[in-house]
Amino acid sequence: MNTHERAFVDAFVNPDRRERFLAALANPKKRNVFNRELHHPKPSFLLNSYIERIPPSQQYTRFIAPNPRRMGASDDCWVFGNDIDGRQMKLEEALDALIGIRSGTIISCVPGRLAFFESEDERVILRRP
Repeated sequence: MNTHERAFVDAFVNPDRRERFLAALANPKKRNVFNRELHHPKPSFLLNSYIERIPPSQQYTRFIAPNPRRMGASDDCWVFGNDIDGRQMKLEEALDALIGIRSGTIISCVPGRLAFFESEDERVILRRP
């Protein structure tokens, strides 16, 4: 398990689900447990207090990419989830590859502090002070 993955779960996932997801991410044969949850997340999956919703008209790479940079993200990020799992990528490249596939994937920009999440239903930024 990558440090971005552990930090994401510790920072943004509901405490009742953390142990299960950390175990799934640590075991390559069980990562699909976490990935399934990302595709169709339950309302209690993420901690609502850290979710920043992105208006529908702003849900494109050219609008989203500047926000993480203003919040302290570097050009490199860690991507994990369904279609793109366990890869370091450039932020804009990751957003271009991810936005619109609606498969439940996370772009971790700053471990445990800043991430982008896309599921089948939404695109959000997750940020902790």
